[in-house]
Amino acid sequence: MKAHSDTADDLLLRHAAGRLDAGFSLLMDTHLALSAESRTLYAQYEALGGVILDEITPADVDPAALNRALSAIESLKTNKSNNLVHAPRLPAMPECFTQPPPLRMTQIDSWRWIAPGVRSARIALPKGAKSRAFLLEIAPEVTLPRHGHEGEEATCVLKGGFRDRGAHYGPGDIARADERIEHDIVIDPGEPCLCLIAMEGRTRPNSWFGRLYQNFRDI
Repeated sequence: MKAHSDTADDLLLRHAAGRLDAGFSLLMDTHLALSAESRTLYAQYEALGGVILDEITPADVDPAALNRALSAIESLKTNKSNNLVHAPRLPAMPECFTQPPPLRMTQIDSWRWIAPGVRSARIALPKGAKSRAFLLEIAPEVTLPRHGHEGEEATCVLKGGFRDRGAHYGPGDIARADERIEHDIVIDPGEPCLCLIAMEGRTRPNSWFGRLYQNFRDI
């Protein structure tokens, strides 16, 4: 993995502040599991947040607030104990690939064919999430149709690699885009590229063929 990229810094800071939606939060947890350098920076951000909190003048709190919070926690524990716990469902992964712990704790749907050499698997997020998350696996040397996005998008490479607009991304790296950026993605030779993607809205394809698949597969 190349040296820590500035493209991840803003996401790390927002993640440390608890300001990321569920899909992007999962992506950053996965990135942190793969990048020791980012874990060090993330710890610094968390420490900075703690210092800021220590300097804030405490506000008056309802004396009964703690009891209400503890009662709510006990209620959640009771509900969980009354339900059967099922192991998360996971699709088959590439050989010699070990899923990062954050992904092993999620519910991932079966693989769906998107196009020749391309498949995706949707990840279940908490109710109310505004973003989406899914795995995308693309065969070696595939060139994806040029496309953009309706909102923010982040990609964390899990296995393999790709080139996009002159930059290369390998395992653990994060590529970001928004409505101003058009992708020109070419997958590395030798092995498929497996990515975790979090995004707002939908992709914005630049061809009738891409729009057809977008409508058919809801990507």
